[in-house]
Amino acid sequence: MKLGQFALCRCRTRLRTRVLATSIGIILLFSIALAALINKLYQQNSMAAYSRDLVSQIPMVMAQLSRDGLIRADQLTAWIQSLDPSSSDYMSVLCTPENHTLWTSRDVKAFEVDDICALFPSQATTPQYLSIAGFNVVAQRLSSDKQPSDSPNHLYVLRNVGQEKQQLANLETETWFYISLLFFSASALVVAACHWSFSPLRRLARELIAITESRQQTLDSDYPDELQDLTQALNQMITQREKQKVRYRHAMDDLAHSLKTRLAATNALLDDNSLSREQLNKRILEQVSQMDDMVQYQLKRALVGQRGLKRDDSSLTIPVDSLTGMLDKAYRDKPVTVIRGFADDATLPLHRSDLMELLGNLLENAYRFCLEQVLIRLEDKGDAWQLSIEDDGPGVPECYRESIFQRGVRADQLNPGTGIGLAVCDEIIASYDGTIQVAQSSLQGAAFVLTLPKR
Repeated sequence: MKLGQFALCRCRTRLRTRVLATSIGIILLFSIALAALINKLYQQNSMAAYSRDLVSQIPMVMAQLSRDGLIRADQLTAWIQSLDPSSSDYMSVLCTPENHTLWTSRDVKAFEVDDICALFPSQATTPQYLSIAGFNVVAQRLSSDKQPSDSPNHLYVLRNVGQEKQQLANLETETWFYISLLFFSASALVVAACHWSFSPLRRLARELIAITESRQQTLDSDYPDELQDLTQALNQMITQREKQKVRYRHAMDDLAHSLKTRLAATNALLDDNSLSREQLNKRILEQVSQMDDMVQYQLKRALVGQRGLKRDDSSLTIPVDSLTGMLDKAYRDKPVTVIRGFADDATLPLHRSDLMELLGNLLENAYRFCLEQVLIRLEDKGDAWQLSIEDDGPGVPECYRESIFQRGVRADQLNPGTGIGLAVCDEIIASYDGTIQVAQSSLQGAAFVLTLPKR
């Protein structure tokens, strides 16, 4: 394999891989976003719970301040004075506006920090996690309306939340675990769904291979709706290809059959000692020209189909003269009299090449089977022309009068032949919406009757 071909193979991406990568990438992004959102909600809920709990602990903070002499007892209610601040797990810190420590509750001294206020953020109006001397705490500054006086100092409330912090970390770990489990489960389902969804395409590929290897004729029709247009188009293409192959095969058979008579006539001319050199060359050139026209005609019919050649008013006299002259040479041992039952200016609405092919096959049959007479008659039937070519030979048995127009069927098994000529005539006349049939001739032989509509 060349380097360019190798690079092309490496760069080509399978459709299934694209779908899987896109789907799993989307699931991964949503999983990460969902886990982050859940953890964020957990933290917000815990902070909201701390904030709500703080409101309920304000009397306990007042009791701590009163016990240390920062608030006069006459400023507090009897209920607050009765509280025991040592039973609270909340701690208090009073800071200057410059975040210097003025006072701390007794439990804060366990942190052994000289200036704890310096560790607080300046705008801690909402609960925030802090790590102080290895302890995990949540801290919040009381708003001015909740402070005990109009002092410019800031009162912070702290709580040791090491256990809660560990629980939150465990919850976050569990969240990531279950989200990961959900991600892998969803990815497995996407892979299975992708495999199932693409199974019709794999089946389509197998059937196309079978058609290529001639093990199948067309694609099945039970595909999903999304592939129906594709399979129908492929079936039409396959059918057209088969028809094209049949046309080419028939064209080659027809060409061989058409050339056979002209080659026989050429051989007869070469054996005719009565012709001068100039006459012989002229006759042979006429045969070669007719053979060339026949080759071009058959190739065109194979390419464009039976209805591809246009209608035209073609003279009947010219092809009859040419063909009878050729057949007289090919059957020079049999004196044949051709009786013409049509005017010299008679025409038929057929393409010139089609008319030549029709008359060539029918007259060649008439010359082969006649005893001594062939009759060519043209009649006007009003809306159609009726052309009949008759002979005084043995005729065609009734059992063969329909099947004789099929390819390969011959009524006469004694004389050589391919059974193609009459089939060609039937195909040509059918392409002009006409009919051809065989009947009993007035000369007691066979009569091939062609009925051709006028335009």
